Amino acid sequence: MIDILMFLMLALLIATALSIFIFNDLLYIVVIFGAYSMIMSLVWQQLNSPDLAITEAAIGIGLTVLMVTVVTKVGRRPQ
Repeated sequence: MIDILMFLMLALLIATALSIFIFNDLLYIVVIFGAYSMIMSLVWQQLNSPDLAITEAAIGIGLTVLMVTVVTKVGRRPQ
């Protein structure tokens, strides 16, 4: 069961990493980055490394909020 869950999470990591190249909207890319960070923290938790999982979640949330703020100030479409 754990192996199937780990395989699914790693497949989602690859999918989120590749989906960044599909979108042109910066807000979508920031949301995908937040999802990537959340999935990565779950992977660390499954690998029995809770200190890295907490660090990944905290930094991921902080950076996502910071990037959403910047995107709302700068604009959603790149020039």
